[in-house]
This record gives sequence, C-alpha cells and structure tokens, in this order.
Amino acid sequence: MRFSPEALTRPRWLLDFVRSGHIPDLTVPNMTEAGQAPPTFFGAYGHWMQSAPPSWSDVAWLREQWGGPFMLKGVTRVDDARRAVDAGVTAISVSNHGGNNLDGTPGTIRVLPSVVAAVGDQIEVLLDGGIRWGSDVVKALALGARAVMIGRAYLWGLAANGQAGVENVLDILRNGLDSGLLGLGRSAVTELTAHDLVVPPGFPRTLGGTDLVPPS
Repeated sequence: MRFSPEALTRPRWLLDFVRSGHIPDLTVPNMTEAGQAPPTFFGAYGHWMQSAPPSWSDVAWLREQWGGPFMLKGVTRVDDARRAVDAGVTAISVSNHGGNNLDGTPGTIRVLPSVVAAVGDQIEVLLDGGIRWGSDVVKALALGARAVMIGRAYLWGLAANGQAGVENVLDILRNGLDSGLLGLGRSAVTELTAHDLVVPPGFPRTLGGTDLVPPS
C-alpha cells in the first residue's frame, strides 16, 4: 500500500497488472532482436545460463569492438592473467565472484601476489572480494593491487540510509585506510610494499602456474 501511489503514475503498468492478476515480469530490452518482443528477465537469465562460456577469442573480439579501457573480471590464475594480456585487456580484476561458483576457491588476497608477479607491469591489477575495512585496502595495495573493488559493502549503506549511507561506508573505509597507513609509518598508498606486511608461510597461492614465487 505504501507504494501504491507510484503505480497510479504508471497507468500502462497498472493496466497490465490488473489484466494479469500478478506483477508483470521484467523484460530485458537490450537483448531484443529487431522486430521481436523483449525476453523476460528470467527468460534471458535462463538463456544466459545455457550459453557456452565465452572464449579468449570472444574477449579479444569484445576488446576490439569497445576500443576503450577494458577490464576483465574473475581472474585468479596466472595463466589466465597472461591470456588476458594477450587478448588486449587494460586491466584485470582478481575476483572469485564472492565464491558464488566455486566456494572452495582460495580467497582473492591469497592469489593476488602471483597474478601481480605475472602481469602487474603490463596491465593494471585490481582486487575484488573481501574488502570490508580500510585495513583490507591497505593489505591489497601492499601486495600489488592498483585499486580495490568494494563489492557489496556500499550496498549495506545504500539499504540502510540511501546516498548518505553509501557516503558513510566510503568514509569508514577511508578512515580505516588512513589509520592503516599511520600504523605502518606510511604517508601515502604509493609507499606501500609487500615488506610492510607479515605474510604467513603457505598463505600465498599460485593457481595455473608454479614458476612464480610471490613476495613474502
């Protein structure tokens, strides 16, 4: 009932709702071929789930079509990182998508050093996953990440208090970052190195290659 006034401002949506007796399904117009009705959200999702995974030639083709800065997300293996370089990407995101597909995959912070060692001087490497505090940002940058992606953290603030909540989350992360730098005796993130951290033996993991020794 609280949102009913909004429905009155969209008479076509309201008419569809009244006729069908249930909430109209969302559609995906950007996946519509010429002259065809757009698929429903779940129809498009089902089609995507049944599609073959993209190949490296697909990545190279998309990179060529785009022509601008191009980041590939979901890289945790050093061989895949090198393939990304060959495909022409300008950045990669070391991410396991929150463990959605393989929850036994090592945490991204554990595989970050090996990926950076493999390609860090050729493209930018970002870390995605597990960033909850400013100190997490410090660790990622010290281990070679150019930047981090905060994932769901901003959504918590958005759900709690809209834009102000998101700004609050960013302030908390920034303050934690400043505290971490102060504790390490650094004045800027550009001064961070792997030697600022104590990395336990066996913590770094190298996937897809054994010829790299991550910094300790």
